[in-house]
Amino acid sequence: MKKFIIPVLLVLWLSACQKKDDKKQMAYYAQWSLIHFSKADHTESYLPNDIIWEFNKYDELIVTINTPDIANSQLPIKTPGTYDYVGAPDVVSIQGTQYAAQVDIDTLTLSRNAASGGPVMKFIRLKN
Repeated sequence: MKKFIIPVLLVLWLSACQKKDDKKQMAYYAQWSLIHFSKADHTESYLPNDIIWEFNKYDELIVTINTPDIANSQLPIKTPGTYDYVGAPDVVSIQGTQYAAQVDIDTLTLSRNAASGGPVMKFIRLKN
């Protein structure tokens, strides 16, 4: 009986540790609607649901664009589709470009060298 209980307890303990690790990175695992983009002296504003970025736990960023007004945009991604990303709790690398990631409740901010005019993207969390 002891030979059976010890492996079961070990599996339960390991799965609990894995869930804690997943929760650390879950802050930006959601659907986000881009509402503001700025770069140097250029700014763009969008309505909720115009541009949606969904970060999932499979390291995929799914971009949906529901507005035709993106042709002249300076956004880093202007084409709908699925993109690979590499992420940590405070940093996300998309298409080889690294962004600082900050989540405050229902707001996500991605920025790169913001102090020197680099891009800043602000998103609001979409309710599922």
